[in-house]
Amino acid sequence: MDTCVAEQCVGFPREGGGERRTILTPPLARALIADGFDVIAERGIGAGVFTGDDQYAAAGVRFASAEQVWAAPLVLRYTAPTPADLARLNGVQHIAALFHAEGDVEMLGALRRCGATAWSYEFVADTGRFPLGEPGGRIAGVQAVLEGSAALASPAGRGVLIAHVKGAPPAQVLVIGSGNVGSSAARTAAALGAEVTVLTRGETSRDTYAPRAPASVRVLVNNRDTLLAQLADADLVIGAILVSTYDTPTMIGEKDLAVMRPGAVIVDATCGYGPGYLPTAGPAQQPGDPPRLVAGVLLVKIGVLPALVPLTASAAYAAHATPYLVRLARTALRGATDGAIEAARIACAGQLVHPVLRQHTRFYGMPS
Repeated sequence: MDTCVAEQCVGFPREGGGERRTILTPPLARALIADGFDVIAERGIGAGVFTGDDQYAAAGVRFASAEQVWAAPLVLRYTAPTPADLARLNGVQHIAALFHAEGDVEMLGALRRCGATAWSYEFVADTGRFPLGEPGGRIAGVQAVLEGSAALASPAGRGVLIAHVKGAPPAQVLVIGSGNVGSSAARTAAALGAEVTVLTRGETSRDTYAPRAPASVRVLVNNRDTLLAQLADADLVIGAILVSTYDTPTMIGEKDLAVMRPGAVIVDATCGYGPGYLPTAGPAQQPGDPPRLVAGVLLVKIGVLPALVPLTASAAYAAHATPYLVRLARTALRGATDGAIEAARIACAGQLVHPVLRQHTRFYGMPS
C-alpha cells in the first residue's frame, strides 16, 4: 500500500472481542473519499457482515496493517476501543467510536493517558437531537421486546405471549421512556397485539410523543402513583431512559417488585449505572445469559442488543452516520467549525472535556 496522505487519512481497524459489526461500509468509504480523504482499513474488516475486501477495494479503500491503520491521524471504529488500543495512540491523533465511557473507570483513565482527542458518536448534537443514537436505539427497542418475550416464555417466566392470540388476554407491556428506544419498543409491542402503556418524563414529552404513538398506545406522564399502578398490571416492563447515570434516582426499587405479577419481566435496554432497577442494579448481562430472578420478577440487563443483528446494525448505523462522520473528519483533520460535532468531543490532550464524563469522575475518586 502506498503511504496515505498523512493529514487527510482516516483509518478503520477491525473490531475486537468477537464483535461482528463494523462502521465501515462501501458507501461510507465512497463519501469520505469524495470529500478528499484517504481511507485505509485492515483486511477482513467487513467479514462479520459478509462484505468482502473486493467490495471495499472497489469503493476506493486501501488495505494496511493494523499498525498503519492505528497510526492514522483519525481512527474510526464502531464500538469503543480497549485501553490497550488507546495506548497505541499519541497526542496528535483523533479517535471516534461509540465510547459510552462514562461508566468505565479504566476507559476514563486510558483516555487521559493516551492524550489523543476522542469523540463519542452518541454525543453528536444537532438541533436539540442526538442523531447518532437513533439507529441503535430503534434496533434496541425492537430487541428489548424480543428479549422480554423470550424471558416471559422461560421456565420462571409468566408464560405470556407478546403477540395477541384470540381467546387469550393480551399481554400488558409498560415502556418507560419515549425516545428512540422507547418509541421503537412501544411500536413493536403494539404491532404484535399487546396492550401498551408508555410513561413519559413530563407533560412536554407526553405532548410531543403522543401524536406519533400508535393509535392503540396509551401515553401517560410518569409519576410515582402512576408507575406503581402500571407495574402492578404489567407482564413486561421495558426501561428506555435516555439518561441513566450514577446520580439518576432509582425508578424501580427492589421493594417495588412486590407489587408486580409473579414471573413478570423487566428489560433494561439502556443499562443504567445506579443502585436500583431502571437504573438496574448489578452488572450488565451478555446475550444468552439467563435473566436474574429477584422477588419473583425476571430482570434482563443487556446493553449490546444491536450486536445481536450485526448486518442490520452496521448497515443502518453507517447509512445514518455517514454525513456526520464526513463532518467529523473535516473537524478533526481540517479544523472545520461544527458545533454539532464539537459537542461529541470527550477528551483532549490528557483531559476529559465532556461534562458527562467529568461528572462521573467523582464517583471513582478521580480529579474532574
